[in-house]
Amino acid sequence: MLIETPLLNQLRKLSQDFIEEFNTYLTPFDNIKHVHRFEGWEDYFWHSDVVRKCHLKTIEPSKNTTNLWLMHINIFPHTNVDLPILGLDIVSSPTKISGCFFDFSPTTPKRHLYMNVFESLTKDLTWKKQRELPPWAKEIFSEYIIGAGSVREGPETDQLKEVTLRLLRYYVQRMDDPMFQKEGLDTREAQNKYCRNQKTNAQLHKSILAMGISEEDKNQYVENVLFEEI
Repeated sequence: MLIETPLLNQLRKLSQDFIEEFNTYLTPFDNIKHVHRFEGWEDYFWHSDVVRKCHLKTIEPSKNTTNLWLMHINIFPHTNVDLPILGLDIVSSPTKISGCFFDFSPTTPKRHLYMNVFESLTKDLTWKKQRELPPWAKEIFSEYIIGAGSVREGPETDQLKEVTLRLLRYYVQRMDDPMFQKEGLDTREAQNKYCRNQKTNAQLHKSILAMGISEEDKNQYVENVLFEEI
């Protein structure tokens, strides 16, 4: 049975808004490497001529596993497409968003025009916290990454929902522009570095194990589904 609170219902609605956007601009597919079905987890996958993999995951709070609601999104472009990697994570208790991380992570050295929009929409967020990132994160995230340890209900939560949805819509609605198709471009190493570094995050592995998932199943999910290298 779902834990119903006003905040969790808002976040569920936000995840459905994201799914609708992905269904509009991308094609769903069955990821054959997604072999495990964990209690309370839902995983969705899309791709297109521009995006090699878009992944949205939600985890519902459960008395048997965790009291936290979680949403994770990654968009990985094809390696010949000049687009950043979109990454969004929201973690919430039934009454408070305890963490939000959102970034357009670069795949090439040149500043991408998407970053102009990202910076513009996020620079005045009052709940955006400047924090010291661990070394693995500094190597892959942009300087404009949103990192928030606590987002209060009300205006701050409304602002979070608005800015994440606006930026995600901006990403998917403009990603088919031919200007992003670059002959000779190969971002494979940048994308693999992003995945490798994410997998060194000890908290990622600890949190999955805390949900009662075995080491073997956790490793398969992280290596082949969450942050699969190419």
